[in-house]
Amino acid sequence: MAFRRGALSFGDVKRLLQDWALAIGVALALIAGASFFDRANRPSGEAPALELVNVAGGTTSLAGLHGKVVVVNFWGTWCPPCRAEIPEISRWAARHPAVAVLGVAVNSGSGAALADAAGRLGVTYDVLEADAQVVDDWKVDVFPTTFVIGKDGTIKAARSGRISGSDLDRLVDQAG
Repeated sequence: MAFRRGALSFGDVKRLLQDWALAIGVALALIAGASFFDRANRPSGEAPALELVNVAGGTTSLAGLHGKVVVVNFWGTWCPPCRAEIPEISRWAARHPAVAVLGVAVNSGSGAALADAAGRLGVTYDVLEADAQVVDDWKVDVFPTTFVIGKDGTIKAARSGRISGSDLDRLVDQAG
C-alpha cells in the first residue's frame, strides 16, 4: 500500500481491513487453541494429593478436608491478576464458611515472608507454600488457576485466570 497525500483509496482500505481481519483471526485461533490445551491438560477425577506447609507453620492437607467442598486457588505474590482477585476471594470465603478455601502460593517465598505478603494483600483464608511436585501434579501453568473439589474428593470445576465471587458461586453450586 502506498501512502500518498489525501484519503486512502477504496482498495487500500479494503486491503487494510483484510490484513486486520486475518491478524485478528489468527490471534483468536491461538487463544482458542491455548484455552483448549489448558482445559485438556488439567487433572480430572480424583484430586491430586495436596499436603503443604501453611503460613502458620503447620500442615494442611486436602485429605484432611474430605467431606467438605474445597476451593484451591493457585496464585503468586508476583502475579498482578492473582493479587487483584484476592480481596474478592477473601470476601467470598467470609460469606461461605462451610467451604474450605486454600491459597497455594507458587514461587512466593516461605514462612514469615509469605505470611507477611499474604497479610499485606488481605488474604483471609489458609495460605500454603507450594512445592514443585504439587504444581506439576495439578498441571498448573497459568496463574491464577482455581479448582473446586467436591465433598467426594473429585475435581468438579477448574478455571484459569482471574476469578470473581459470582464465578465462585457458580462453580461451587455446580460442585454440589
